[in-house]
Amino acid sequence: MQRFFRFLKNLLLLIIMPALIYLLLNLIGAIIPVNSGSGSEKGNIKIYLIQNGTHTDIVLPVSNQIQNWKETIPSSNFSTPRQTAYYAFGWGDREFYRTTPQWDDLEITTAVNSLFLNTPSAIHVTRMDFPQTRNHIQLKLTEAQYQKLSEYILKHFERNVNGNPVQLDFSYTQDDIFFESKSSFHAFRTCNTWVNSAMKYAGLEACLWTAFSQVIFWKYS
Repeated sequence: MQRFFRFLKNLLLLIIMPALIYLLLNLIGAIIPVNSGSGSEKGNIKIYLIQNGTHTDIVLPVSNQIQNWKETIPSSNFSTPRQTAYYAFGWGDREFYRTTPQWDDLEITTAVNSLFLNTPSAIHVTRMDFPQTRNHIQLKLTEAQYQKLSEYILKHFERNVNGNPVQLDFSYTQDDIFFESKSSFHAFRTCNTWVNSAMKYAGLEACLWTAFSQVIFWKYS
């Protein structure tokens, strides 16, 4: 019996320790600032970060003097073409996006694969008029920062021989579409890691590393 309890204890440690180490790494990554002085440099280009508690998107104007997103993602790519003010860009595990439009649809194999394997990723683009109804924060970027942020998003699109982003064959509504992405998804490169890396790349305030949306919002609270 004593041997059984020792085995059970070791098994629990084997299960719990990786999770504790992961949370500890998140804590360390969250408290180490990156580009901490960039807040003093305010621009005139408004962008937004939105989140639903687990996932963060970057919301950008469809067109301005720096980047016309309609050249990369024309309205005709959507099932119902229409004019819109903003595109929201998210990134994540491709199979998770495909099979999990709602959390109720999540299957354990999808979750395990996305966390513990190097899985293909996708970019999710959603049309919206204004993110006011969502949990959001507004950022004001300089032209140089916006240029770098756009560059970061653009370089993650997988492109065909004609140089166009490769669109995937599924969507949730008439206002969203998915594209193949070059990067792979795993526990240390999540949807929120992607957004935090975008902030770092653009010279905006960020943390060293995070897997959680709350940390990103905390940086700007």
